[in-house]
Amino acid sequence: MELTRFEDAGKLVLAIAGKCTVEHAAALREGLLAAVATDPRLVLDISGVEEADITFLQLVLSTAHTVARSGGTLTRHGPVSQAAISAARVSGFTQTPQLTTFFSDEGRDG
Repeated sequence: MELTRFEDAGKLVLAIAGKCTVEHAAALREGLLAAVATDPRLVLDISGVEEADITFLQLVLSTAHTVARSGGTLTRHGPVSQAAISAARVSGFTQTPQLTTFFSDEGRDG
């Protein structure tokens, strides 16, 4: 798994690529927490996710809750990778109220 931070239109974007599975959960959690601490208007780019499991989705949902409590927003930059959307559909995360927009084109910010 690879995490890359960059700025787009004044917002922090965290690009997540590679395998986003339980083996990488601790590193992903740390990266997400650091990004939220920097800017609660977090934008995730998950177009490079090659493999995703429930742990990845739970961390995305937890991040959505965290930014909301901070008065921020969680949006998406770019398309959703096939691996991420497949995992979200199978597990029902596309129907989770906090993530419905994130996984649709309405949640896209760039």
